[in-house]
Amino acid sequence: MKSSVQKLLSASLLSLALLAGACKEPDPYKFETHIERIRDSSKRAAGFSGLEELTKTVVTSPDNKDRLQEFAEKVIPVFAEVWDEVPEHHEKILVMLRDVGRPEGSVIWNKALALDGSVEARKRSILALEGIRKAKAADSVQTVIDEFKKLIQNPKNDGGNDEENGKVRMLMAEALGALRDKRAVDVLIDAMQQPRDKQPTNVHRAAATALGQIGDPKAVDALLTVAFRVPDAGTSKNVAVRAKQALVAIGDPAIPRVIEMLNGKHEEVQKLLAQAMAQNEGEGLNQFVVTQTAASILGAMGSPKALDALLAAYPRKDCEAPPADAKKDKKEGEEDAEADDGGLGIALTSLRAVVAQSLGLIGDPRAAEALCLCSLTSKEPDVMFAMLEALGRVGGPAAVDCLINAMKAAEFSKDAVTKEFVLKPRWDAARFAVLAASPEEIGKVEEAIAAATDPAVKKEMAQWSEGIALAKKCKAGKDCYLETLRDSNANWFAREKAAFELAKLADNDPKVAAEIAKAYKVRNPDARVTMAWLPSKMLHGGTACPECASALEAVLAAENLSTDVKFQPAVLMARDTIARFGNEGAAPAAPAAKAP
Repeated sequence: MKSSVQKLLSASLLSLALLAGACKEPDPYKFETHIERIRDSSKRAAGFSGLEELTKTVVTSPDNKDRLQEFAEKVIPVFAEVWDEVPEHHEKILVMLRDVGRPEGSVIWNKALALDGSVEARKRSILALEGIRKAKAADSVQTVIDEFKKLIQNPKNDGGNDEENGKVRMLMAEALGALRDKRAVDVLIDAMQQPRDKQPTNVHRAAATALGQIGDPKAVDALLTVAFRVPDAGTSKNVAVRAKQALVAIGDPAIPRVIEMLNGKHEEVQKLLAQAMAQNEGEGLNQFVVTQTAASILGAMGSPKALDALLAAYPRKDCEAPPADAKKDKKEGEEDAEADDGGLGIALTSLRAVVAQSLGLIGDPRAAEALCLCSLTSKEPDVMFAMLEALGRVGGPAAVDCLINAMKAAEFSKDAVTKEFVLKPRWDAARFAVLAASPEEIGKVEEAIAAATDPAVKKEMAQWSEGIALAKKCKAGKDCYLETLRDSNANWFAREKAAFELAKLADNDPKVAAEIAKAYKVRNPDARVTMAWLPSKMLHGGTACPECASALEAVLAAENLSTDVKFQPAVLMARDTIARFGNEGAAPAAPAAKAP
């Protein structure tokens, strides 16, 4: 009897346990709960809604690596299983895949890229491309290329040819750039070569950037011609700027073709120039503009390999003193033919400014003689400033002596500025002399500043005293300069001087270059240009510095759309430096999960 009662009690307890288990709600924090519902057509809507909420929670949670891996292993195969049955849930699936950002999403993204002209298909394609780019999904490269080719041939499924459309093609180019697969080079070049009436300019811009990210020299000619093939707005992110940054990223392999363009010998560029001028569509386009464009590209590249070509292109004829017999033969009141040709004179001085700036960016002291030759004769403010700045950047004894002379004699044209700024180049020269001078040379720069007699000039020169004091204090002490560079509360010019000295003391040292890049947030626009330029210059464009790129990118991202116009030159310099480092700071894609 007792045994029977025990058996009955055990059976009852088991039934209660089973009943309790049956009544218990499924765990909403388990992917399996929602997967089971998605597989059941009668519960599918609830399954997708629940999974959507769980995915949002996982994506925004800290330390979510294991959960994202679980999503890739358990959820993505189910999406692939039901995709064809659930068109009404495609958008939710694609949003989840994009937010999770796992490369395994390619199995769905490759299907979603197909366009049929419908609004729904376009939306699917955009979401898929956003996911591919975020995940760096290599398994989608060929599909993106194939779909991109179709749209180039027939863009009707990408909103037609209107300038405001073309978003799918733009995102395709951006995704291919992020993936950095050389298989994409041909289709991106094809996109670059499309006429503006067939393709919105935003696609040309994205293709140029993507080609720079991939860095294949095969793209050089397309990048050199696109600015002349596709006119664009004069902004800091236009086609020409992006093409230049792409060429900077490609680096030394591009130099020979850019030099050919500098010398008027690039066949395709010359052909486009001739066509534009013949059709009166050049809008100011001429050989000087082509030469300036090439010089600017070479300067942004910063390679000493371009030095001789730039020196040969540097206009110096009207800076050189004419021979004595030429002066004697000239009749009173007779002017030089070149000086009489205002248009030619303006073009020459404009070219001189661009070439001088490029010589400064290369930073080779061998350029000092040519720069000094015209430093006092070119009195237009932009031109004279460019030469003084370049002298400060190239450095060396000859440059320092030339700048000291400019501190005594430089003047802007009285017709170009108001009276109080005619002598401004003297305190500009003092700034660059302090930056260029070694600790051994700083004394004679200090003496030249003390010798200034004009009260306004003397007052302005006083602001460089912090840099002089730092050089006298630190001498050749790297740690001393690093302390000032890292101090965000230190005088901005002292920090700039510290950066210049560190670039000399720690040449080719990526750790010190990264410290200079971290100082990019200095609130003076001139010093910020220096902090953006020096890391690349001291590493000679060759040594990798992911930390340099990351430091610059972080500030650009934080200040996006809010940067004062005064800081635009620094922004452009930072982008050039990031391009020269090849965006090495980009985060790698997550590894693909193994199939369950």
